[in-house]
Amino acid sequence: MGVWQTLPGANVSRVLARTPGVDWVLVDCEHGNIDDAAMHEAVPAIASCGVSPIVRLPDMQGWMIKRALDSGAHGVLIPLLRSAEEAKKIVAAAKFPPQGQRGLGSPFAMERFNPIPTMTEYLQHANDSLLTIVQIETQEALDSVEEIAAVPGIDVLFIGPFDLGNNIGHPILDGVIKPELERAIDRILAATKKANKKAGFFASNSTDLALVHRPQFSRANSKCVHQGCGKEYTDADAVCKYHPGPPVFHEGQKGWKCCKPRVLTFDEFLEIEPCTEGKHSTTDHPPKIEKKELAADVAPTTQSLADKLAEAASAPSRAPQATPSAPAPAPPPPESEDDEPALEIPDGKACRRKTCNATYKKGQARSDDEKCVHHPGAPIFHEGSKGYTCCKRRVLEFDQFMKIEGCKTSPRHLFIGSGQDKSKKAGASTGKDGEELLETVRHDFYQTPTTVIASFFLKKIDSAKATVKFNANTLDLDLPTSDAPPKRYKTAVPLFGKIDTEKSTFKILGTKLEVNLYKADGASWPVLRSDEQRNGSILQVGKPGRV
Repeated sequence: MGVWQTLPGANVSRVLARTPGVDWVLVDCEHGNIDDAAMHEAVPAIASCGVSPIVRLPDMQGWMIKRALDSGAHGVLIPLLRSAEEAKKIVAAAKFPPQGQRGLGSPFAMERFNPIPTMTEYLQHANDSLLTIVQIETQEALDSVEEIAAVPGIDVLFIGPFDLGNNIGHPILDGVIKPELERAIDRILAATKKANKKAGFFASNSTDLALVHRPQFSRANSKCVHQGCGKEYTDADAVCKYHPGPPVFHEGQKGWKCCKPRVLTFDEFLEIEPCTEGKHSTTDHPPKIEKKELAADVAPTTQSLADKLAEAASAPSRAPQATPSAPAPAPPPPESEDDEPALEIPDGKACRRKTCNATYKKGQARSDDEKCVHHPGAPIFHEGSKGYTCCKRRVLEFDQFMKIEGCKTSPRHLFIGSGQDKSKKAGASTGKDGEELLETVRHDFYQTPTTVIASFFLKKIDSAKATVKFNANTLDLDLPTSDAPPKRYKTAVPLFGKIDTEKSTFKILGTKLEVNLYKADGASWPVLRSDEQRNGSILQVGKPGRV
């Protein structure tokens, strides 16, 4: 809704623009006492109040349209239109090339918008943002109203009921609109709707304003903005089916927060049936969902959260009991930073420090000027970046990571260190044929209601010589490796529960032994070995306890 300004003065413009509910103020240069200078004062005064200034021109001459738009008007209203050809000339004068012929150069136009666009932004958006309005108030315009409405660039067809009535021979007398004028208005509205344009109407009093709400004006385009609806409607009381909640896009799935369907493609998302019924709306805020209340004679079928919490609090505690923590093992002694002088360095031996890559040539002299450039820290790979803990440089590609220059320089290379094999633990025993006897290997397990799947991690197990024996309560393992020198892990594993030896199986993989222990009683195993300390957590698989 807007108001008319027919008297000059910036203060008049501001008073009208600050009227509650006003969206635009029309500066009337046709019938009002407003010349070009007064129009240039009214337009910025209206725009400063956050309201759109529209200028009605005395005539449809191109230079008048240019002056109004260069002053910063958000649109122009052209009176006494007669044909579609005149409508095309108006569009040409109001639009920048290639759609029209308007020239660019006014320093004022951009300042009538908030936020203020640059000249380039104004040029790019003016054709689509500024309104070109024509008045349908002559017999000639009525006769060709369908062609006028179809002209690209015409945004609004504004009905001048007084001049239109005079021109078709059925003037408004004593506020009475004759049926012939009503039919003419109906024709304009129908043409407007067919061309998907907007219609306007001049109301000089409350009687004229009431005319806007008559049935024929309800045919003007009204588009529902409810999510999932978006239909054009004429009956405000018609049923609207829509989604009151926002759209949800999560991990590739698409749907609406207000209902449960989830789909994968965007086309399927657009076809999700709306879940709520209400009335159409032209606002951005759909009606709130009405919560359904249970009837008085219907007892609730679900237990309340408060009742569940109270019941849980009164139940016997199943909190895990604290167990004494095992003493932490002593840290291994630091590795020697110098090669053992008494040991011979093999020819071609590479430096053991990270990223150094220097090799030893037999017979070369050793000195403190070797300059071993290396990284003392460990490699780190985090969220796609790669680097070392000892310095801050991070790269994305693995090839770049391999080329990161060391951050520390030592005087000598480290080819053999103390000569001890780091893979051998202190005090490790040696069996026949020089094989290393391992006291323990890392193991892990998980379970199903009927089985326990355990893994013993040891590389290069010799499957031809390895033996696995299943007993009711123990698992006998003898696992030699094909390493040079070979290793052997031999032990009897005390199991937490009884197993069915006939149904239990095993398989040897490249890095581990995997055994499938079939439970004899179906009970849950909190640990794999019966001699392991329980961590206090409750793991329920298989036969349930108290629920």
